Amino acid sequence: MRAISTLCGTAALGAALALTVPAAHAAAPQPTTTACARAVADAQTAEAAYSAAVEDYKKTIAVGGHPGTAEQDNVTKLEIEANAAASTAARACPDAKVPSGTMHTGVGSTSEGTNIGDLAAGGALIGAVGIGALMLRRRHNGDQI
Repeated sequence: MRAISTLCGTAALGAALALTVPAAHAAAPQPTTTACARAVADAQTAEAAYSAAVEDYKKTIAVGGHPGTAEQDNVTKLEIEANAAASTAARACPDAKVPSGTMHTGVGSTSEGTNIGDLAAGGALIGAVGIGALMLRRRHNGDQI
């Protein structure tokens, strides 16, 4: 009887996995390499245009010129376009830089010192649970402490 239920359970589990895994795979976005390459090329072009505009802006200031609002707006516009193109490339090539950012850790280690009161309370709690389990076991067996 146990072998039949094990066999049926294994068959049901296998069928469930066979039906859900392809659906999950199809639901995940599949990046294409041509879209990734095109997005990276666009991002590099936008970055080059922004860098050239910044260099021209700095050269104008270096020779004693005073860039006007049009030059400042052009640099700002090119910076926004470069950031947008880089963002598009990051979305088109999700595996390019994964993971990114700093590690976010929580608290709870004892590396910055220990609180003796907390350690004593924890030890007492563990001891009380142990003694309670021992008393229940002896009571169940009919023994007395």
